[in-house]
This record gives sequence, C-alpha cells and structure tokens, in this order.
Amino acid sequence: MSRLVVENLGIATAAGTQILEDVSFDIAPGEIVGLVGESGSGKSMTSYAVMGILPRGVHQTSGRILVDGEDVTDVERRSVACHFAMIFQNPRDSLNPLMRVGEQVARMVALHQGVSRRDARVQAVELLEQVRIAQPAEAARKYPHQLSGGMCQRIMIAMALACRPRLLLADEPTTALDVTVQSQILDLMVELTEQIQCGVLLVTHDLGVVAETCDRVNVLHQGNLVEHGPAMDLLHNPQHEYTRYLLDSARELEVDGRA
Repeated sequence: MSRLVVENLGIATAAGTQILEDVSFDIAPGEIVGLVGESGSGKSMTSYAVMGILPRGVHQTSGRILVDGEDVTDVERRSVACHFAMIFQNPRDSLNPLMRVGEQVARMVALHQGVSRRDARVQAVELLEQVRIAQPAEAARKYPHQLSGGMCQRIMIAMALACRPRLLLADEPTTALDVTVQSQILDLMVELTEQIQCGVLLVTHDLGVVAETCDRVNVLHQGNLVEHGPAMDLLHNPQHEYTRYLLDSARELEVDGRA
C-alpha cells in the first residue's frame, strides 16, 4: 500500500486564481519522491495541502489525499497528522530562539510518545546522536544561534524523527546550506528513510539534489504536473520541453560556477 496518494489535486485562491490543477502522484514506504519546478510552480503549496496547512485565502478545489489508504481530504487530520513531519529550508526560523535545542526535541518526544520529561530528555540526546551530531549531550544544551545552519537542520530532522513519522515532507531542506553540508544532510535523509521506512516528499528546484536522493520525480510547471518517472530515467532522457529547460539551466549554472 502506498504511504501517500494524491489524486487530481486542485488548489486555488479565494479570487479564483488556479495554483494547482489535476496533480496526482504517490509515495511508497521507504521511497523518496521529488517534486521539482521553478519558484511559483506550486511545489510548496502541494506539500501544504498534504499537511492540511494551506494559507489563509487558499483552498483545495478538487481531488483526494490518502494516507495509508485513509482519505483525509475533508476530515480533521489530527488522527493522522501526528504521523506527519515537515522540514523547512530555513531551520533557524523553525526553532525557538529562546529555548535550548535539546529541550525542543524533548518536547516533541514527550508529545508524540507520551513519556516523562526525564525520559524525553534522554531520548532527545539519543536522537541528536542518531542524526550524527558530535557530543550530542553538549549540543542539547545550546541555543539555535550557537549552532551552524547544518547543525540546526540536523536538529529539525531529530525533531521529525521524534514524531516517528510515516510521511516526511522536506521543503527545500538544503537550500540555505553550503555544498558539503548539503551532501551530508541528504545522505542522512536517505539513510534514515531506509531505516524507518517512511515515505518522503522532497520539494526542490535543484536537480542535483534529485539525482543524489530521489527514487522517482514529478515535474511541476505553472501548477501542472508535466512529467514524472524514475529519477535517473527522467534526468537522462527527459520527454517534456520544460524538463529539458530545467536540465539545461542546471548545466549552465554548473559551468558558470566552474568558470
């Protein structure tokens, strides 16, 4: 059974402007599926619709969203939302600057696993170790501003793991990181996905990220799904003109970066 199924999803503004139209895809347990497109193509709005957190003035106009076979389109999602986790592109914006990071992870553990505060703190340190943070007990006592961007993103992944998610949505999770740290974070996501067998929707504009992490990929253009398929097949033999444009643009950026 698919972890997530999105069928014929449509999203529009209150003024009637169509943001997404007839978008369909699925994600299996242990699979990373990419959602690719330029800014404004509807990538993030798709992930918000899945989470049930569409912004004010935006609503779903058509389609269904199923999680482990359960239709959650028009119901209170609290029963399944506890099995969702989301990672954003600017981790410091998602962390409480006035709270030690270990305490933030511990709160997620206590909330989702129902353990005591003391046990939650112990598990929080274990989660920091799991996401490869050196000296996790010491790191747990620090505030977000005392950690690098890569470390903060690892904290966000630890918080996601605290939810024991069946579905992880990662919205441009490496955009704010340098190349070396980006590769480390992506490797970590792949490893953890295989370990816990969650499904991952990876929202990105970076085809290099797709090549490194994704099993399959969906290409969005102006709110429409224009191409989808196995990642390597699509990257090496794109069928749609827009996908070829994205690949050509990525190659030009790579060449310019080497110049």
